[in-house]
Amino acid sequence: MKKPLLALILSFLLFLTACSTEAGGLFKEGIGEFINNEYVIYDTVNDTTDNSNYSEVYFAEKLTIPEVVAQVTSHEQPIEISELIEGKQALIYDNLFVIITEDPENPANTFIELANYDFVRNNYSPSFFDGLFLLWVLDDVLDVDDWGKKRNSQCKMNQDNCYDGYGYSGGSFKGINKKPTVRGGSSSVRGGGPGAGK
Repeated sequence: MKKPLLALILSFLLFLTACSTEAGGLFKEGIGEFINNEYVIYDTVNDTTDNSNYSEVYFAEKLTIPEVVAQVTSHEQPIEISELIEGKQALIYDNLFVIITEDPENPANTFIELANYDFVRNNYSPSFFDGLFLLWVLDDVLDVDDWGKKRNSQCKMNQDNCYDGYGYSGGSFKGINKKPTVRGGSSSVRGGGPGAGK
């Protein structure tokens, strides 16, 4: 009688360990939810190819990029983490990029952009990632052979559809400030944003 009970307890503990490892912690929320709870939503950026998709931009006042990266990675380790180069750093999670950039108006503040793989694949300029990741890493993550080369060709044909990251594109990227936007407001974002389908 004791052996089946012991086996049942061990199986349950192994199950809990597997869940804990897979989810980054048994009772921890995902990285998107953590960022949503930890920082102030500031804006959204529409996908130029999919009206239901957008990235979410958060604002960390009086926190530098290294401080934000330390907070985010202490909650959940990314699959890939770039170096900090020219006021930007990127973390790659399962189906989510966390792109952290210096506020151009005040380097003591930081923007944190959550963008799913589709948003990055279809909107970002490959030059944004120069020095951050080797191109094969992006090819692998975005599941596109020669993503940088193909995306560069698209950017040359239509620069307006090439996004250089929040704060770098200024207001010129046509996805910025289109609905749904939450800058200066308290409305919640719904639809096909970064966490949709997860």
